[in-house]
Amino acid sequence: MINLSRIYHTGMAVADIDAACASVGASLGLRWAPIREFDPLPFWTPEEGSHEVRVRATYSVGSPVAMEIVQGTGGFYDPRRAPDARHIGLWVDDLRAEADALVAQGWTVRAANAAPQDGYGMIAYLEAPMGGMLIELVLMDLKPAIDEWMAG
Repeated sequence: MINLSRIYHTGMAVADIDAACASVGASLGLRWAPIREFDPLPFWTPEEGSHEVRVRATYSVGSPVAMEIVQGTGGFYDPRRAPDARHIGLWVDDLRAEADALVAQGWTVRAANAAPQDGYGMIAYLEAPMGGMLIELVLMDLKPAIDEWMAG
């Protein structure tokens, strides 16, 4: 079962990560971890199947729940696309089980690190049955690397 106490970020997709960090950082008084580039990043969407994307991302630092800003290629990362690219990210121990449980409750897989039949990989984005919200499930195996990244 999803445990909302394990939320570690809220995220948004943007067209220009550098401009967004400057603007959001100044407005909200945020500091940022170094921007990291993932190129190529294995990705899966229902529309495009398995493919690769290029992603630049960062997290705010210094608070229990971080702000994540992502700039990426492909339709999923288009900030004009509905749902509106905002999401919450939370840690899970068994990504396949959690994603499958949400799918059984009417959630729709919108993207993942691997195809659903291949276990989703290490991240999966699912949309609520009523729309308007995405949850990013992130496998706990990634936590040490993300903690190190957020530490600067």
